[in-house]
Amino acid sequence: METNQYTFRSLFQEIKEIEIPIIQRDYAQGRENDKVNRVRERFLDAIFDALNNKKPLTLDFVYGEVENGKLVPLDGQQRLTTLFLLHWFVAKKENIEENDYEYLNHFSYFTRPSSRDFCKKLVKHTPAFNMTISEELKDQSWFQYQWHNDPTIKGMLVMIDAINQKYGNSSNLWGQLANITFYFLPISDMGLTDELYIKMNSRGKPLTEFEHFKAEFEGMIKEYDEEMSKEFKEFNRKFDLDWTDMLFPYRGKNEIIDDEFMRYFFFVSDILCYQQNIPSEKDPFKLARMLYGKDNPSAKDNLSFLESSFDCWCGFDIDRFFNSIFANGTYESGKVKIYQENLNIFKQCCDDYGDDKGRNRKFPLSLTLLLYAVVVYLQNRQNVHENNFKHRIRIVRNLIWNSRDEIRADGQRNNMPQLLAETKEIILKGTIPTGTGYNKRQKEEEQAKIDWLLTNLDKQDALFHLEDHSLLYGCIAVVGLDNFANFDKFRELFNNDRDLVSRALLAKGDYSQVVGWRWQLGTENDSTWEDLLHPSNQRTEFESQTKATLNALLSSLTKVDESNLQQIIDNFLNDENTQKDWRYYFVKYNDTMLSDTFGYYYTYTDGDYHTLRMHTKERLSGRNWNVFILALYYQMNEEYDLGDYANQGDCLMLSDSLALDCENDKYILYEDINDEWEVKQEFPIPQQDGIDTKDRVKWMKNKLKKLGY
Repeated sequence: METNQYTFRSLFQEIKEIEIPIIQRDYAQGRENDKVNRVRERFLDAIFDALNNKKPLTLDFVYGEVENGKLVPLDGQQRLTTLFLLHWFVAKKENIEENDYEYLNHFSYFTRPSSRDFCKKLVKHTPAFNMTISEELKDQSWFQYQWHNDPTIKGMLVMIDAINQKYGNSSNLWGQLANITFYFLPISDMGLTDELYIKMNSRGKPLTEFEHFKAEFEGMIKEYDEEMSKEFKEFNRKFDLDWTDMLFPYRGKNEIIDDEFMRYFFFVSDILCYQQNIPSEKDPFKLARMLYGKDNPSAKDNLSFLESSFDCWCGFDIDRFFNSIFANGTYESGKVKIYQENLNIFKQCCDDYGDDKGRNRKFPLSLTLLLYAVVVYLQNRQNVHENNFKHRIRIVRNLIWNSRDEIRADGQRNNMPQLLAETKEIILKGTIPTGTGYNKRQKEEEQAKIDWLLTNLDKQDALFHLEDHSLLYGCIAVVGLDNFANFDKFRELFNNDRDLVSRALLAKGDYSQVVGWRWQLGTENDSTWEDLLHPSNQRTEFESQTKATLNALLSSLTKVDESNLQQIIDNFLNDENTQKDWRYYFVKYNDTMLSDTFGYYYTYTDGDYHTLRMHTKERLSGRNWNVFILALYYQMNEEYDLGDYANQGDCLMLSDSLALDCENDKYILYEDINDEWEVKQEFPIPQQDGIDTKDRVKWMKNKLKKLGY
């Protein structure tokens, strides 16, 4: 028998019967899960289109062994079973003469006797079509109870109901069934031994979603007009060869590239959705139809972008490419630091895109923009010199890492169309956009750097080295282009103990920043310094306090090391002209006053000396300690107890009934009288013009000793 095109009916003119062999898995197209539901719906839609619109539909090849007129299919079982059920449904629905569908009696399953018996009973039964067919069948006297557990029968019942739902209101379909064809080829004609082919098909594994997707995508392209179909005819070959070869080094544990391909497909498709302001779609089949189907007026451009986005990675060493442009741990001249171990963000996309880690994306929007910038370059390598690209990707990196509030893709705050457009402009033209995408302040800084380098090209490496500092993430506003002499000093400064850095800065001036109703200093925690070293609309005193104090410190240092920082601190504390304002106390009693977590403080309205060290970022409820009470507590060698915390943290418990509080200009001793705290005594602190003239911590310590506490 040669390879010929058959209908389900005409095949029985060549053979006597079809028997699904025992090695085949159960009927899977009737399973009930999301993936199979989508496959079943698409398959029935294609059949419906062929029947109602009288369009030919070819279901590819069916392979099998024919012996004594019996066909034992080894590939095509699912399609043949669906065609059997479809022919049965239409024959019964349209009251076709029994001799016209007699061939259905010669289709059976050898997998289980129950499946075989069900097929025989089904052909003889004519539904009433006035209720759910599966329920009607299960209500028949011949439907055996144990059949409820037969997966093939369960699958057939699901498919019958799906066919009824799809075609129940259609008519005159019997003659149109000839539009559905397939090719049949005996395995003997393929040159394969039975043993080999059986091994190939005995695993019982369903097609992967990628395999279904690829087949449908190829069929979708064939639906275009002839000219467009020719233009994209290479998709089929590239799926199987070029793109598979490109992705193969990044294959998963199962040694296939299906998941990796689909994740990158989603990345590219989401880019198009962002650019065209249309909601994305998690179902890859619906997404493909929406973006690349013939009904989309931009389908041709979208397909071209998709093709180019895969093609651009072919033909070169991708790992080596990323290693040549990105760095992770330390600064490398000619490279751009991206603050993560994995430099190959293309592989990271193939591994993680679309997956979540808790409430966050495993492949965040920041990396989506960075990878898009790389794709734009690779698609235009003939027009963008590599050296220009390295500088431009640095600009994009700086903008991404300093536009956290601007990078959004949620509902009405979707800023991705503007961000993608600005990214493309930077990579292709090297100009800084003026739109509303990336952070306006950072774009101004990037333009200033471009202008500065026109006359300071010899200082480029020093600038880039500063940009790559682990606390700056590309934003150098806290140092400023006008302080080039401090570039290297800044990097050296934060190689020292952070507590020492904070004290030295306070010795030079007030570098704190107000954040809403509280204020902040740096701690051992990098995140506090990252906040302080970056300008923000939510923070005040960045220019006047933080930047000015930082540069004053750096300019005063000829050598940036712990010895010189300690000398600045000692000079400040020992200078008789140093005022005993709040900075004096924070420098001197740093071990208790300087926070070791978030660096947030709250100051009451009565003055700078009435300050709480906050335990959290946002709330005053919790372990918030009065900084002067805390310092006094440790100066008294922890002889007394502190209050429980919160507002009670203002107090030093001298006994169960005596508590000492510290306010802006005085200490207050409270006594518990009948469960009511009443003022027992006040101790005004020596001050002049609102500034302490005595070290209030030492002063109160001595007073407590004299009073016998």
